[in-house]
Amino acid sequence: MAQFVANIFRNFESSKLPVMSSALKSVLFFCFLSIWAFGQDKIQWHFDFLPNPASLQISATIEKGWHLYALDLDPSIGPVPTQIVLEKNKAIQVLVPFVASTKAQQSFDTNFGAEVSYFENSFEARNRIKVKKPTTVSGELTYMLCDDKRCLPPKTIPFEVRVSPYKLEKPN
Repeated sequence: MAQFVANIFRNFESSKLPVMSSALKSVLFFCFLSIWAFGQDKIQWHFDFLPNPASLQISATIEKGWHLYALDLDPSIGPVPTQIVLEKNKAIQVLVPFVASTKAQQSFDTNFGAEVSYFENSFEARNRIKVKKPTTVSGELTYMLCDDKRCLPPKTIPFEVRVSPYKLEKPN
């Protein structure tokens, strides 16, 4: 981003346009900086395979002041609930769908005029699967983040996780 802003200023300086004032350069710089800072992810996702019992684990660290809506939130309320969709894969069988292992908070949200369930600071969900042979499980996760003043647009991210059947080690 810094390189992008530097290139803009360099192009302005090398053009035949009248010289930009330092104040205008500063305003442009801080506009670009604020757009870049606001666009940064407020959440970090991790996708893992746990071999025994076989399950996929999706976890997140949520930036302070932001919250992530629950898996079981009624979408008709307004906010987009967190959704996890796995692509079909004949090498696995889903035994139990994703369930949040982090306890959701509940409160009345005046923006939506309803009681909502959400997670702050962290989120973790697991499902149970039967792995028939080594494979890569692919899917998509859709989520929406809000703070007390605004919501970011819903975002969908793809993910992949390598899985393999669990084998007990035989003692020697």
